Amino acid sequence: MPSLIVFDLDLTLWHCGPRLWCDQLRTPLSKTTNNTVCDADGIQVSLFADVPLLLEELHAKDTMLALASRTSAPEVAKQLLNLLDIDFYFSQQEIYPGEKSVHFEALQRKTGIPYEEMLFFDDEQRNIAEVSSLGVQCHLVTHGLTRELFELSR
Repeated sequence: MPSLIVFDLDLTLWHCGPRLWCDQLRTPLSKTTNNTVCDADGIQVSLFADVPLLLEELHAKDTMLALASRTSAPEVAKQLLNLLDIDFYFSQQEIYPGEKSVHFEALQRKTGIPYEEMLFFDDEQRNIAEVSSLGVQCHLVTHGLTRELFELSR
C-alpha cells in the first residue's frame, strides 16, 4: 500500500451532471432532504458509485488520503466536499488553479512522503503525464473511480 493516496475531484470522485466541472456550477449549493447535492439551477452533484465505500475502507485502515484539484473555484469544491460528507477523509487538500506538479510539490513538502510512495488518480492525461514525471505512480480514471481500477493500481 502506498504511503499517500491522492485524488483529483471532478470526473474522478464526483460528477457535476451536464456541467462536468465544479467551477461551472452556480452557487448557492444546497443539500436536499434526500441527501442530494444541487447547484442553484438544480444540477445534481454525485459521488461515483464506488467512491463512498472505498474512502471508508481506506480511512478505516488509517491510509493517508489527499486531494490535488486544479480548479478556478476552490471554494465551490470545498463546499461540495462538505456537503457530500467526505471532507474529513483528506488530511491534505491542495485545491486551487495551477499545475498539478505544484500541488504535488506542496504535498511532498507538507507530508515528507517521497513521490515514489504516492499513488494518484486523475481523469486528465496531461495531469497523469505531468505528475508521473515526478515519480508518482499515476492512474488515469476514465469513468469515475471504481473499485476495479483501484484494485488494479495496487
